[in-house]
Amino acid sequence: MDQARSSVHPWIFIDPSSTVAFFSDVLRLQVEFDDETTVELSTANGDRVQLFAPGDAYFDFFREQGSPVVPLFEVDSLDDAVAEVGRAGVEIIGGPRSDSVWRWVHLRGPDGNLYSLAERLPPFGEPAR
Repeated sequence: MDQARSSVHPWIFIDPSSTVAFFSDVLRLQVEFDDETTVELSTANGDRVQLFAPGDAYFDFFREQGSPVVPLFEVDSLDDAVAEVGRAGVEIIGGPRSDSVWRWVHLRGPDGNLYSLAERLPPFGEPAR
């Protein structure tokens, strides 16, 4: 799987070590900033994901608000990405779904949060990548 790309700038909370490893080792995001209770990672296109651990004020805020974020990471090949995260022991929730623009799958990260991996579909009439 190529490094995952994000089209959004999610701010999410985590349980520290396993989630940072998931983002950096499995999704191949680059760690840009690592502090005691927060880690910021970058995607291939320069978007940023910031993770908050227990003890951080934002971790508590997001939990209190009941606002988990479900980030979607764009990948070049959904089938390759699903195979790779499966080999890493990541739980896939259901099978691939699609609309006219995207094909995606949901997965559960080691922190218990829900994430999505998606590939863009070629425009109508154009060959698949």
